[in-house]
Formats: sequence, structure tokens, C-alpha cells
Amino acid sequence: MNFYEHQDRAQRRTKIIVFLFIAAVFCIIAIVGVPIGIATDWSPEAVGGTTLACLLIVGIATLVKLNQLRSGGHVVAEMLGGTQLDRSESDRAERRVQNIVEEMAIASGMPVPPVYIIEDNSINAFAAGWSTSDAVIGVTRGCIETLNRDELQGVIAHEFSHISHGDMRINIRLIGVIFGIMVLGITGWILVRYVGPALLRSTSRSGSKEGAGAAGIGLGIILFGLFLALCGAIGSFFGRLIQAAVSRQREFLADASAVQFTRNPDGIGGALRKIGGLTPATGFAKDADQCNHMFFSQAVKALFASHPPITERIARVEGIDVSTIPEVPHAASSGGVVSHFSAQEVISSVQDAGVVQTQYIERARSAIGAIEQTIVDALHSSWSARLVMFALIRDPKQKEQEDILAKSLSAQELKEFNLLLPFVEKSDELTRLPMVDIAAPSLQRLSPKQRKDFQTILLSLIQSDGQVDRFEWVFLSVIRKHLAPPRRTMSKAKLKSLASSAALVLGMLSYCGQADEERAKEAFQHGVGASGLQGLTFPNVRQCTMKNIDGALAKLDSLRFVEKERLLQACVACVTHDDKITVSEAETLRAIGHVLDCPIPLFGL
Repeated sequence: MNFYEHQDRAQRRTKIIVFLFIAAVFCIIAIVGVPIGIATDWSPEAVGGTTLACLLIVGIATLVKLNQLRSGGHVVAEMLGGTQLDRSESDRAERRVQNIVEEMAIASGMPVPPVYIIEDNSINAFAAGWSTSDAVIGVTRGCIETLNRDELQGVIAHEFSHISHGDMRINIRLIGVIFGIMVLGITGWILVRYVGPALLRSTSRSGSKEGAGAAGIGLGIILFGLFLALCGAIGSFFGRLIQAAVSRQREFLADASAVQFTRNPDGIGGALRKIGGLTPATGFAKDADQCNHMFFSQAVKALFASHPPITERIARVEGIDVSTIPEVPHAASSGGVVSHFSAQEVISSVQDAGVVQTQYIERARSAIGAIEQTIVDALHSSWSARLVMFALIRDPKQKEQEDILAKSLSAQELKEFNLLLPFVEKSDELTRLPMVDIAAPSLQRLSPKQRKDFQTILLSLIQSDGQVDRFEWVFLSVIRKHLAPPRRTMSKAKLKSLASSAALVLGMLSYCGQADEERAKEAFQHGVGASGLQGLTFPNVRQCTMKNIDGALAKLDSLRFVEKERLLQACVACVTHDDKITVSEAETLRAIGHVLDCPIPLFGL
């Protein structure tokens, strides 16, 4: 099963999980509501009102929680007491984990997720977010200080597996529904301990007939509160049961994927052995029990284990015969600018979306290693990362850009910009997108106003010559994706319903790699054939404006993931029509993958 199928399956599974929880809540209310029915002679008002009240409490609480969590993985990380790692102020151990996360992300084509540190001496980690574009990686202090590099890489690979398999969306749904059920019980205890007794105390002093009636209401509130508390307790029981059952199977899959990614069972195996010899976690926030299923290992004690036994996980990991995994030759460094890539290389990268393989990790290391250390340091600073981005799209022939920078930057910023510029200008063009990926967590730390100002300056620089070239569009699309809020809708559209948008994207790619319109049309038809769509009209070059392409991709983002795979295969067919893929075509293809939340692994280095 590939990335697209995993994501599609995860979306279907979330619907099933929500249905199971709703069914469980109905069953609980039905069972516990029997005494109320008997006591009220099955009064429709009493039974119906009680049922509706319970459903409203659970539903509203769940929706509120989900709406909060949809803001991005950082909400979950902060809820668990995490603090975002700032590379510019980090120590050696923190920089090591940052390096591993960057390697994994660039290797797989995923956006580089921000890293959050939880001050706990246990060995643990988690991935959180709504999609690949807003994911974060959380690690405990014990994880980064106790594990060696291979072990830490195994743990991080495990978490990236959760991202590529679509587990994060499932996890967030579980958190939301479990929270809703917990609120039901909490509401019950508030009624029992505070509201009901308060009414009884106030009426006991009055001694009037009205007081006696109010006392009856108070007693009724206490009984209703007990009913809610009982519903909440039973619901939490079954909720944890479902949570644990889902989580255990996903952990086995993530362990196996980590071995496949790193080709080193001793890495994750060593981490699991060290976990077995440590005391339980103590530094997690009180909300950790809601998120227990998300962690690398059991974070808190629970009635039902959310993770398989450590010994069983170790046995399975060590039982994997790595020699049976086909050996893939390591990619060698280009040593300079590569003018084109092989068709097979690009086809394999798109097929391996979201996958971390040995050759992709080597390419990522090569890409990061090709970037001057001065630039790497700047990319990990929110303020300096902006300047590197400006330098990446600067055209020395455009005097207008110099004027824009002189008006927009302070004297100190201009001085730093001029120091960074020579390093950026001599960089291999294949490192341009990796630079943007590395800068993403730093840029995300900017305040809303700072983000707005940054994007305003960036857009002014790009539009200074009155046009947007191919790389500028690629660059701007990736930046916008990194800084945009997470998409909240489920992917459900089919490619056939968005055929005109698909035609625009395929047309743009066809013009990108061909010298004349006739050859571009041939490439377009090649892509149409691969898409399975018939009768698409070849757009003229004037239709393939960047504005129209942005609109088309926004619509195509609503496709089901298996439909996105069809679209990307068609895109690959376009650019591989002549068996040669230029750097411009490769960057455009990866940008399309970014926008569609389909991470395409790095190729070329």
C-alpha cells in the first residue's frame, strides 16, 4: 500500500471510528436510560430530553475540541507541555534531532515539521497535525539525551511513518471524541457536587411550598448528574478500548516502516530496549491521557494499553529480515548543477511519495551538505531566514528589487542580507527548494504581522518586473503552503469532475519542458493518456497563467488521495515524454506535490 492509498484509507477509517463512537454513545445512553424510562413510566419528554442532552454535550464538546486541534499540530504539542525548538539557541543534542528531522523530511518530500521538546526524562516521541503541511514532531528530553543517533533516527522514522500512513488525522479524531465523552462525565459530577446541593441548601432554609418544589428540582438535578457521570464513565471505558485497539496495530506498522526506512533494526530496537529499562514518564501535561495513543511508547498508565508490549515490539523488529528488502544503490552527489534527471528517477520518486528510503536520506544529506554553513545557520533563525528567501529570488539585473529592499529593510538587515547574498548566489540550484524546506519552521515562528510583511515584500520582489517566472511561482507556492493554515476539509472529489483544472496543470507542465507548441501538445496528450481522462482540451499558453494555475490547484486539492495519485502520474507522463526532465520541470513537479499534500521525495543529488 502506497502513500496515496494509506491517506485515503485513513480518511475512511476516521469516519468509521467516529461512527463507532457515536454508536457506543447511543448504546450507553440506551442502557443507562432504562432506569429513567422506568421511573417516568417511559415519558417521551423525559427519555427524549435526557438522550438529546447527552448527545448535545458530547457533540458540542467534540466539535469544540476538533476545531481547536485543527489549527495545527502545534496545538497538540503545546497542550502536552512542549516547547518549540529554536535551532539558533539549541545545544548539541537538540541540533542533532533537528538534523535528523530535516534529513527525513527532505528525503521524503514532506515539509520540515517544527520540533517540540517535552521536559521529561522518559524516552518518547509523537507526531501531531491534521496533514503533512501542519505536522509537528515532539520528543522528550530523555529521548534526545539518552539515545544515540541511530536509535534517535529509528524513533523519528517511526513518527514519520505515522505521518505518511495518515495516522495523525485518526489520532486527532480520537482525541476529539474521547474529550467529548469526558466532558459528559465532568458535567455530571458538576451537577452532583455543586448545582444540585446548592439548590437543596437554598430551599431547606425557606420552608415554603415553592421551596419544597425547588428541592425536588435539586434532587432531580443530582439524579440527572449521576446519570451523566455514569454515561461518561462507561463511555470513557469503551472509548479507551477503541483507542487502544486502533493504536496497537498502527504501532506495529510504524515499527516495521522505521526498519524499512532506515534499513537498521538496531536503531529502533535499541530505543525500545532502553525504554524497557526506564521508569514511567512523569513530566507530561495532564492532557496526556487523551493523547496516549499518539506516543512512541506508553506515556501514562491506562486501563487498556495503547501500545503493544515492549518485548513483543522488539521481537517483531528483530524478526524482520532486512536482507529481504531490495537493496537500492545510494545516489551519488552531482558535484554541481545537474541539467536533467532520468525519467525513471522521477517516476520512482512520485511512486514513493511520503516514503523515507535509504537513497532518499543520502540525497537529503547531500543536499544539506551542499549548503554553506552560514546559510544553514541563517535558515534556523526566523529573522535571517527571511533574508535568505529574499536572496533566493533576487535578480541582479533588476534595479527595482534593490529599491524595494532598501525601503523595506533596516540598515542592519540590509547589511546581513548583503553578507548572505554571495553564499546564496553560488549555491547549487538543486538546493533551492531544500533551503525553503529547512526555513519553514523558522518562518512559521514569525508573528502574524511579521508573516504578512514578509509575504508582502516577497511578492513585491517577484512582481517587480511585471511577470512571474517559473521558479518564482514554484518558490511562492511552496512558501505559501508552508505558511498557510491547515486545510480542514476531507478530500473526496474525483478527477473526472475537475477535468478542466487538470487540463490547465498538465498544459502548464507541457509548456515548461518543450521548445515549441507542437511538442508541448504531444507531451500534453501523453499526460492525458496516463490520467485516464479523455477529451481534454489542450490549453493555449495564455491560459496557463500563474493565477489560473493557482486556482486550478486549489480545486484539485479537494481530490481524494488516490485521485491525486492519478493526477501526479499524468504530470509525470508529461515531463517524461522526452525521457529527460529539466531542473525547472522537477521543481515544478515537486511544488505541485507540495500544494496537493503529496510529498515527492528528493531526486537529483
